[in-house]
Amino acid sequence: MQNRIVIFDLDGTIYQNSVFHRGYLRTLVAGTWAEPLEADLVRLAEAIFAGRELDMNRFYRRGRAEAATVPELVQALRKRVLPGMTYAEALHADDVVYLGDAWAVLAYLGDALGCLDGDRANEVYRLTRLQMEQAGMHGDRGLYEAIMRLEQRCRVVLLSNSYEETVREFLRQLGFAGAFREICSSANKPYGMIASLQVLDPALLARPEALISIGDHAFNDLMPISAIGGQTLWIDPYPDIHEPEYTWCVHTLAELAAFLDTIS
Repeated sequence: MQNRIVIFDLDGTIYQNSVFHRGYLRTLVAGTWAEPLEADLVRLAEAIFAGRELDMNRFYRRGRAEAATVPELVQALRKRVLPGMTYAEALHADDVVYLGDAWAVLAYLGDALGCLDGDRANEVYRLTRLQMEQAGMHGDRGLYEAIMRLEQRCRVVLLSNSYEETVREFLRQLGFAGAFREICSSANKPYGMIASLQVLDPALLARPEALISIGDHAFNDLMPISAIGGQTLWIDPYPDIHEPEYTWCVHTLAELAAFLDTIS
């Protein structure tokens, strides 16, 4: 019997991009009142990723901030952190966001500036993704091979919030098209993560202690599995940020590949 069931996130977990925030922020403010703030927003985002400003891996109250400059924005957002918010509480709070990865940070800044109203959030995301694809996306061969070896020892599931076509195209671009035999798309993590696994195969949840969830966004990828008794591996590309709870942690794709070879 396979000993472990390993659940992978996709973006930010098996693929990392450390500069996409610049294109996102340029697209975010283009044609808006905040266009002159672009350079300051890039510096702010990089300060957040470096652990020098705000706190990643915390819950924050969402909403428009009365701010005309980036220093005013920072001052307003500092007051919105919710350090006492629990995972269970956050699941039922519709005005709360978790700064669990770079995408969440960028969207939070854009939302606070009023630059993501209506369909603009989806459009900025789409255009940023297009820019990333045009710049070239390359998968880590060592990680691919480690996943293929893992498939021989454990049950492996890719669980993504993206649509199935998006997931498969993403994997194709990375050269990971054959890496995952089981793929669950549109998983609605964290809210629908457990339900998605149940639909895929109820047996996946029969032994929660056998589960290992691997991801970079603790609220989406780790907390749902931890809450039912599973273990977690947090992918952290920003070593100096505030840390969530996890079982194990790695910082690079090479470290992730090495860790996979220890799972049995």
